[in-house]
Amino acid sequence: MVRISDILKKKLKDAPLKPPVEPEASGPTPVEDEPSVKKPFSQGESAGITGPQVKKPSLEEGQQEMQIARVISEAQFHKKESQNLYFEGVELTKLVIDKIRHREAIDLGPVKEWITKIVDRLVLKDIELLALFYEYTPEHFLLSHITNVTIMSIEVGLGLGYNKSRLNELGLAAFMHDIGMIKVEELALKPRALSIEEFNMIKEHPLYGAQILSQIKDIPHAVIFAVKEEHERINGKGYPLGMKNGEITEYARIIATVDVYESLTHDRPHRKKIAPHEATKEMLSSLSSALDAQFLKILINQVGIYPIGSWVELNTREIGKVININEDLPMRPVVSIIFDNSRARLSEPRVVNLAKQFNLFVKKPLSDEEVIRETHKEVGGEKPK
Repeated sequence: MVRISDILKKKLKDAPLKPPVEPEASGPTPVEDEPSVKKPFSQGESAGITGPQVKKPSLEEGQQEMQIARVISEAQFHKKESQNLYFEGVELTKLVIDKIRHREAIDLGPVKEWITKIVDRLVLKDIELLALFYEYTPEHFLLSHITNVTIMSIEVGLGLGYNKSRLNELGLAAFMHDIGMIKVEELALKPRALSIEEFNMIKEHPLYGAQILSQIKDIPHAVIFAVKEEHERINGKGYPLGMKNGEITEYARIIATVDVYESLTHDRPHRKKIAPHEATKEMLSSLSSALDAQFLKILINQVGIYPIGSWVELNTREIGKVININEDLPMRPVVSIIFDNSRARLSEPRVVNLAKQFNLFVKKPLSDEEVIRETHKEVGGEKPK
């Protein structure tokens, strides 16, 4: 049996914690009708682009304060507030897509305002917002997918030490990353595996997205390139241009990592989701040559192998819900024990930090259905969430 801990050690041992300086790369010849903007590959290029210049993030103005706030803040958010903010993103996505369909002008103001609110909440460690990442229903496929990727990309940016300006720009790129899917949405919603011809049509959607964005006033060039490249892979086996490694901009490589994780952990019309720890295992093994190891490491550190809000069974047979993660020990989260080893509900939940109690460990994750079956009860009169 392949153990996640072994894969982590083998694949991510030497992965740097900060983005490396990438060499300037020419990349493939642009295809016809691509946006006629200059690509921000090297650190020396300065054509007024504020996008992901490929270098280690420095402690620019305001960044140090953000990092301090992230460490010391114990801000508590009501779940309803987090839900409202999440579904504001879903509705905003629907509005933007509708405007594109009707060829109407897009105002980026509301989108940027929402992204700023997401950044502020994640800086203050809104764990309820992160938990909502796993909870949307299949009928919200594209809308919630875009919302989820935006939230989690910003969370990865925080793990990289991005300042607020870069977090906002990364968030905008993530929000727009699948906007080209509206031209092939009928294919994407088919409840079956696609034919080769159909999949080749799907593979054009990053170019559609870049073309759409090039018509929006004041869209950052870095956002356009991220949208065009987020399905490229560092081993050269992505699409639409078959770019690889240093040819792909940083934002695109971050969004690609989050996009894969989000897709694996959510239902699609043609397949069922897999558990987060199984998704992580697959990304670390069969997908490791396609994704950037350092960004995968940051994603795992930020969300944990066992995400906030998920159910786990400990080696003591107790069942609990993950309420926080330990970034340096992603397999040892903070768990609120709700059911004892005889599957009886405790009168008061007991919180254990597995990073400090090494006699305890997660035996296995549990689905909502498994918790109901094991305990013959429903939490709070509802299905476990």
